[in-house]
Amino acid sequence: MAFIGIAVTGFTMNSVTLTRASKTAGSVVAATALAQQKIEDLRSLPLGSAELAPGTYADGANPLAADGRTAGPFRRTWTISPKDQPRAGLKTVTVSVGWTDSRPHTTLVGAYVRCTTVPCS
Repeated sequence: MAFIGIAVTGFTMNSVTLTRASKTAGSVVAATALAQQKIEDLRSLPLGSAELAPGTYADGANPLAADGRTAGPFRRTWTISPKDQPRAGLKTVTVSVGWTDSRPHTTLVGAYVRCTTVPCS
């Protein structure tokens, strides 16, 4: 009976660990999708758009749900580099999506956007 009790306890602990890992993996997928969505939104803007000005920005709808609606666990911010970084004619866009479950997590996704002129004006 003691052996069976120990085995069942081990299976229970393993099940809890697997469930937690699965939940975290789901959150990473959702955070990555939210970051990719913002990058695609920014890359679809006209090249001289004011939304592509260098700086750090945050969603007005924060916190976000996994589907982009409000009132979720995710906080999304993005940074647009100064002109001509990493090279002439490009700007770097870095999107950060953070959330907290049992501990804080952050997913970062980066991309480049073209400037209207080379070098950037």
